[in-house]
Amino acid sequence: MGQFKQTLGRARGGVRSATATRVCCVGVAMALFIMPALLQAQPGPPRSRDELVGWVLDAAGKPMGDAEVLIAGTSYTTRSNAKGFWRFADPPTGPHVVLARQIGYVPYQREVNVVRSSKDTLSLLLRRYPRTLSTVEVTAKANSATATAVAQGQRLIQMRVGAGRLYTREYILETRPYSIAELVQGVPGMTVQRLRGNGTDGEVVATISRNRGGASGNQGVGNDGFSNPCPMQFFLDTSPIEGDQVGRLDPAMFRSVEVYPMNVVIPGLPQRADRCGAIVINSFRR
Repeated sequence: MGQFKQTLGRARGGVRSATATRVCCVGVAMALFIMPALLQAQPGPPRSRDELVGWVLDAAGKPMGDAEVLIAGTSYTTRSNAKGFWRFADPPTGPHVVLARQIGYVPYQREVNVVRSSKDTLSLLLRRYPRTLSTVEVTAKANSATATAVAQGQRLIQMRVGAGRLYTREYILETRPYSIAELVQGVPGMTVQRLRGNGTDGEVVATISRNRGGASGNQGVGNDGFSNPCPMQFFLDTSPIEGDQVGRLDPAMFRSVEVYPMNVVIPGLPQRADRCGAIVINSFRR
């Protein structure tokens, strides 16, 4: 009789175990079927195809919160968070100027070429104005720096609608050109050469060989109707300079270089009627 009860108990235990196994398997199968649908239904964080992100830092490398960051010449503007982080979703493509500013600090601008599916990251460094300056002087300098950045942003529009190139700081450091002539070689229709002078620094001459015409519309065309070389104009920041001065400049000190191999109105720069196009060298000068 005792043996019979033990056998019956084992049989009942087997039934319970088999039932539990079937329930477990059914539960796993239902989970595998239902979970993907649930995960697919959950709204994820919005993702942007193109992003332009970065940080705002002070002179010591510490994050700066609540600094204004904008893309000059556009309506894109934002502010850095407490960790100094900022972000633009779906920024406009092409060459642009990104500007960071904060009250009491020197505005900082960086040139960038925004391309599709880009994940560019920029560090924007702000340093304080000297304490010897008055509030009026600081405000005037900050407004002037902002106006310069906006004018540059408007100039770069010419590249997006026409021709031209922007050589960023990153590109200059990567290629390490020995002169401005080496840096900007390769632009269609433009010839740049460094002439040998009496000293070690030769004159840099840039010409456009296409029929572009000067600001007056009569340059670059010979009597035979064919195009003749037309000299380009050089600028250091917003000041016109001559070719012999360009030859003495070290490209390692350039923030960026803009090339306009065409006859266009370039905002913020005094253009000559006897010149065609322009090469603008932007320095770190404040």
